Amino acid sequence: MSAITQRALFLQLVLAQMHSPYRWGAKGSRPDPKGPRLFDCSGLVTWCLHQVGGPDWRATHNTDRLWDACKPVASVADLQPGDLVLYGKAGDPDHVMVYVGAGVVVGASGGGSTTRTLEDAARADAKVKAFAKVAYRSDVLGFRRPPFVS
Repeated sequence: MSAITQRALFLQLVLAQMHSPYRWGAKGSRPDPKGPRLFDCSGLVTWCLHQVGGPDWRATHNTDRLWDACKPVASVADLQPGDLVLYGKAGDPDHVMVYVGAGVVVGASGGGSTTRTLEDAARADAKVKAFAKVAYRSDVLGFRRPPFVS
């Protein structure tokens, strides 16, 4: 599989999870076999990456580890669809989204450490969703490229 194909499949899989509920710590689990998969922000990235043949970081990588393990991207102008946008304070990323293109990012958002049930997620509108601009949060920390096959 080429890096271009893997990147396209990763992006397609991320987009296929739109509206999946947010749950703190969830990495694609499906408690009810007929129900939706559950994700937190880093869980969506690591689950989708593993599903398309990337490393299995589900048990080991949160936003901090994604920041460290993925290749830096210099600026928003250099982003390619499938790259990661991380948010937080210097040295402490606390959120990750996937760049789709045209300034749009997608990811599991709206929840936090208290979002533990489907009811919590519904109350907070916490789910996989899109935002029309990279800086939908004011604390953009930087950009990273996942390790797609080279």
